[in-house]
Amino acid sequence: MLNTDDYKVLKDSFIDSQRLFDKLNNVATNVQEMEFDESGLYQEEEEMYERYWLKLSSKVTDALDNSLNGYSIELVKNDSLELRELTFNLIKDDERSRVKVDYSEDGSLNISQIS
Repeated sequence: MLNTDDYKVLKDSFIDSQRLFDKLNNVATNVQEMEFDESGLYQEEEEMYERYWLKLSSKVTDALDNSLNGYSIELVKNDSLELRELTFNLIKDDERSRVKVDYSEDGSLNISQIS
């Protein structure tokens, strides 16, 4: 579990990255609204959104890494681009914490510490 000071740093980092979370929410919405056809044209669009999701989530991860000193940070890849949350494994001194950030509402984040 994160101590109070580290949790505050984590929360502030996520708040500073709010615009990135809003963009991730847009990606999920766009993927959800994609029209799938038999020609396979949607695959190019899906790959574009996947690259954009990776770029945005990497920026969130990098910002967190720059803020939280002494932690190794792992982003857990989502099973679907439609999932509106990021999950992080935070490791410090052989202690592992898992944090989930729900960004399903624009301008709002729900941060849960799982372990």
